[in-house]
Amino acid sequence: MTAQQNGRELYLGLDVGGTKCAVLVGNAKGEILDRIEWKSNATRGAAPMIDDLCNNGRALMTKHSGVVSAGASIGGPLDADLGIIKSPPNLPGWDNIPLKDLMEEKLGVPSRVEHDAAACCLAEVRWGAGIGASHVAYLTCGTGLGAGLVFDGNIYRGAAGQNAEIGHARFREDGPDAFGKRGSVEAFCAAGALGKIASWKFPARWPKTPSSKEVADQAQGGDAEAKAVLEISARSIGELCATIGDFLRPDMILIGSLAQYLGEEWMNLVRQEFVEEALPQTAEHCTIRAAGLGARLQDCSALIIALAASPNWK
Repeated sequence: MTAQQNGRELYLGLDVGGTKCAVLVGNAKGEILDRIEWKSNATRGAAPMIDDLCNNGRALMTKHSGVVSAGASIGGPLDADLGIIKSPPNLPGWDNIPLKDLMEEKLGVPSRVEHDAAACCLAEVRWGAGIGASHVAYLTCGTGLGAGLVFDGNIYRGAAGQNAEIGHARFREDGPDAFGKRGSVEAFCAAGALGKIASWKFPARWPKTPSSKEVADQAQGGDAEAKAVLEISARSIGELCATIGDFLRPDMILIGSLAQYLGEEWMNLVRQEFVEEALPQTAEHCTIRAAGLGARLQDCSALIIALAASPNWK
C-alpha cells in the first residue's frame, strides 16, 4: 500500500555538501524510508550537481508516491527567503544560483532551501535534543563553526534571508587563523580547529599542523599537551555559549560534532566555563546539551526543510 493510500504524506530531502550529497524520502516523524548518497565532485560546478540531485530525487519520488514537498539543506552564504545560493566556499560555481526555483521546476513540488546549521537546529527541536525547548541555539562545531537559531518553532533569519553567523567574529587578539582572521571564533571553536590550536599553542611539539583526529586520539590516550588543546577548545566554546546565552537568552544551546566525538568529560568543561562566564540568570535558565540526532542529523536536517515547505507545515 502506498503512502497516498494510507493518507500519509512523504517528503523529499536534499542534503547538499562539498564532499557528498544525498537525497532521501521520509515522513513527519523523522523516519528515513529511502536514501541515495554519492560523492559531490563539487569542482564540476552547480549545474551537474543540481542535475544529480533532482534526477535522484525524481527516482525516489517515482518509487515512493505521496511526496508533497522538497527541501534542501546547504551551506551558506545564501538568501533563504528567496532560495538563492551565494558562493559557498565549499561549492565552487554556485554563484547566485536560484536553487529553490530550480527544485520546483525540476521536481514539481513546493520547495524550500535553508542554511544547513539552521536546518540542523530545527531538526533537533522537532525530533532531537531540543524537543520541548522554545528558544534554541545550535553550534555545528564541525569542520567550520556555524550557528542556527530557532525561536518558537521558527528559524531566525536576518536581512535578505541571511542565517545567523558567529564564526568570523573576533574572539582573541592572537590565536590560530580561520578564513584570514587570526583569533576568530571559528579558529578556536570548530572541530577542524583542534590541530590549528595545537600548532599555535605548542609549536615545538607540532611544528606542522596535525589533524584534529590525531590531537583528539592523543588526548584520549592521556597525552598532557593534547588534553590541554581539548581544554582550550571546551573553554572557548563554553565562553561562546555564555556570550550567546547572555545576548539571546535561549533556554537551550546545542553543541554539534565535537560533543559527539569528545564525549561527556569535554562537555562538562564546556558547561563549567559557561556557568563561570554567563550571568547567573542565564546559567539558571539555559541548558547546554549535545545534539541528539547523531548520525541521523544531516538526513533529518534536509527532511525537516522539506516538511517546512509543505502546505500543512505547523
